Amino acid sequence: MIHFKKISIGHFWARLAGILLTLMFILISLWNPIFLGELRDEYFDALIRYYPPSVDQARIVVVDVDSKSLAEEGQWPWPRDRIAELLSKVTASGPVVVGLDMVFAEPDRSSSRNLVGENNLDQPPDIIREYLEKLPDHDFEFAKVLYFSPVPIIMGHVFRNDDIANSEQKVPRQGQFVLSGDDPTPFLLRFNQVDMNLEMFERTSQGSGFFNIIPDSDGIVRREPLLIVSNGILYPSLILSMIQAAEGADILVVETNQDGIRSVQVGSYRIPCNSDGQFIVNYGGPAYTFDYISAHDILSGTFDSAPLQGAYVLFGASAPGLYDTLTTPTSQFYPGVEIHANALNTILGDYHLIRPEWSKGAEVIYLLLTGIFLTIFLPSLRAVWGAFFLLLLAGAIVVFSIWNFHYENLLVDIVYPLFTTFSFFTILTFLNFLLVERKANRIRSSFSQYLSPTLVKELVDNQDSLVLKGENRELTILFSDIRAFTSMSEKMSPEDLCTFLNEYLTPMTTLVMEQRGTIDKFIGDAVMAFWNAPLMTKDHVYHACVCAIQMIEGLQKLNSSWGKKGFPPITIGIGVHVGVARVGNMGSRQRFDYTVMGDTVNLCSRLEGLNKMYGTNILVSSSVYDELRSRDLCFRKVDSVRVKGKNKPVTVYELIGYHAGEIDAHELQMHNKALNVYECGDFATARRLFSTLRQNYPQTQLYGVYEKRCHHFEENAPENWDGIIELTSK
Repeated sequence: MIHFKKISIGHFWARLAGILLTLMFILISLWNPIFLGELRDEYFDALIRYYPPSVDQARIVVVDVDSKSLAEEGQWPWPRDRIAELLSKVTASGPVVVGLDMVFAEPDRSSSRNLVGENNLDQPPDIIREYLEKLPDHDFEFAKVLYFSPVPIIMGHVFRNDDIANSEQKVPRQGQFVLSGDDPTPFLLRFNQVDMNLEMFERTSQGSGFFNIIPDSDGIVRREPLLIVSNGILYPSLILSMIQAAEGADILVVETNQDGIRSVQVGSYRIPCNSDGQFIVNYGGPAYTFDYISAHDILSGTFDSAPLQGAYVLFGASAPGLYDTLTTPTSQFYPGVEIHANALNTILGDYHLIRPEWSKGAEVIYLLLTGIFLTIFLPSLRAVWGAFFLLLLAGAIVVFSIWNFHYENLLVDIVYPLFTTFSFFTILTFLNFLLVERKANRIRSSFSQYLSPTLVKELVDNQDSLVLKGENRELTILFSDIRAFTSMSEKMSPEDLCTFLNEYLTPMTTLVMEQRGTIDKFIGDAVMAFWNAPLMTKDHVYHACVCAIQMIEGLQKLNSSWGKKGFPPITIGIGVHVGVARVGNMGSRQRFDYTVMGDTVNLCSRLEGLNKMYGTNILVSSSVYDELRSRDLCFRKVDSVRVKGKNKPVTVYELIGYHAGEIDAHELQMHNKALNVYECGDFATARRLFSTLRQNYPQTQLYGVYEKRCHHFEENAPENWDGIIELTSK
C-alpha cells in the first residue's frame, strides 16, 4: 500500500523548485551541452557492442598486407608489378568490386627506367640504357591490370587541409552527381589539398574515392563521410564509389534540405546520413570480425578463392607501421581498412542507425511529464516509494531505448532523460530532507530531556527495528594481555590504576588504528582487535603482525617512563590468528556492539594465554605463519598443541621481529634440530640439545621449558607419541 505523507506548507517551496527545475532542464535540452553529448555517444557505443549487426548477408573480404606478408615478400612498398600480380589473382577469383585503401602517389622506384637515376648513372653507356628501356615498367604493368581488370578496381585517395592551397595541384576523378534540393556544399567537410594516385592510374582505373577517416573529439571513429568538398568540387568516398561500380549506377543522388544533407542514393541503396554528409557505422564486432586473406597467401597461390567470389574486396594493410591505430566503439585498436568494411556492411545490409526526428520532441514531452509528476507527488510520497517509482521510470526508459535499437535500429537517447530524472529526484529529495531535518531538530529539542539520545534518534528516524545481522568474513584477530596484572593492581590505588591503564591502552589503541585495525573491546587490561572489517583491508594479516611487534616495542618505551613514576615494569602476551569469523552488530535490541564471534576468536585468545607457558611475547597460529612465511618477518616454530575443547591440533609459532635476521642463524638451526628430535620422541637427546641452548641463550625461556618437559617425558614416557601436547586448561 502506498503511503502519502501529510502535505505541509513547507512543501510549497519544494513544488515551486520542481516547476523551476522543469523549465531549466527543458532549456538545457535545447542547449545540448558537450558532456551530455559525450555520454550519449558512449551509451550508443555500448549498444553497438552488445547488439552488433550480422556480417553474413553482405560478403565483404579484406585482402591484407599483414606482418606475414611483409616477412615473406619484403618490406613495403612492394614493386608495382608484384601488386599488379596480386590484383590479377584477386580479380580472377570473381569479386564484385575491389577497393584500394592506399595511395600510389609516386612512380615505382624499382622500375627499370628509374634505375639510372637511382644509381647516379646520369650518362650510362648506350647499350646499358637501351637494355634498361626494354625491360618492363612496373607502373605500366600495374596500369594494365587496372585497365583490363574483369571487375572494377576503385583507387583511393586522401584529402587534407594545408595553410596554403596549391592551385596547380591535379585533382582526382570527379563523381557524377544529381542534386535534389538545396546546394549540399555548404554543409560538407571541406579540404583544399589531396594526396592522389599517379595520373596514369587515375586514367586507367574504373573509379576512385577518398578514404578519409575522421574521429570524433574523443578519438573514437563512429561515422564515415560519404561526400566532401575540395576547392568547390564534390567528391565521393571509396565505399560509395565501390557500391556505384558494383551497382553499375551512372550517377549519385544527393538529397538536401535547409538543415543539411539527408541522404545519398547509389543504385538501389539509399544511405541516410547526418547534415554534414557522414553516416553512423554500425560495427559488426571487434577488430578482425570480417574475413581476412593474407596478401602473401594470394601471391603464393595457397589461398582459397571461394570467399572472394561475388565479394566486395578491400585491399589494405594491418601490419604494424603501415596503418594508424584507430579506436572504434568495439575495439581500442582497429585497422582502418576494416572500418571501411563495417561501413560497407552497414550500407549493404541496411543496418543504418537513425537518430529519429521525433526523439527531440519526445525528450521535451518526457521532461514536462516527469517534472509535473515528481513535483506533485514526490514531496508527499514516502522516500522508499519515491525511489521505487524513480527506478521504474528509469527502467522503462532503458527498455524502450534498447528495444528501438535492437528491433528498429533507432538511436533513442537515455542519457538526458535519466540525467534529468535523477537530478529531479536528488534535488527535490534534498529539499524534502532539509524540511524533515528542520522538524527533527524540533523533536530533539523537545524530547532530549525526557529520552535517551538513542531513543530520540530512533524517534527522529522512525526506525521500527535495528539490524543485528552480521556476515562471515576472513579476519585477523589479535589479543593482548598484561602478565600478572591482578597482583599488580592490588598494590595500586584506584587513581594510580586508572592513570596506569589509560597510559597503557591509549598508545596500544593508536598502534592498532595506525595499522588499519578495529578495536573490538577492552576487557580490563586486555585488548581485542581485528582486521579486514568493517572495511576490507589488503594484506590484513601482515598489518596485524606488524602491530603486534610495535606493541612490544611501544611497551619498552612505556616501561622506561613508568619507572620514573614509580610504576613497576610490565610484560604482555599477544596472540594473532587468522580465519573465518562472524562479524557485525551483535547484542540485544536495546544495546549492541560491532564485534566478532566464533572459533577463530576463541583460538586467538588461547594463543595469547600460551605465552605464559612458553615465556614468549607473541604467538601466532600456523595459518598466520603460512600466510607470511615468504615475507621478511622472523618466526620460529614453538610447539604443536591441542587446546582444550578442540580436536584439531594447532602448530604455534613465535613472531620475533620484522626481519629474518633478528635471531642468530646458529641458534635457530639448533632450535629446529632440537625440536625435530623432540617431535621424533628422542627425549634424552632433545633434553641435551635444549640444555645447551638454555646455557648459550639464557634470555630465551622457551629452552628451559622444553628441557624440563623432555626430562619429564624421559621418566614418564607418553603413550602413542605424535609430537602434540594436549592442553587441559585454558
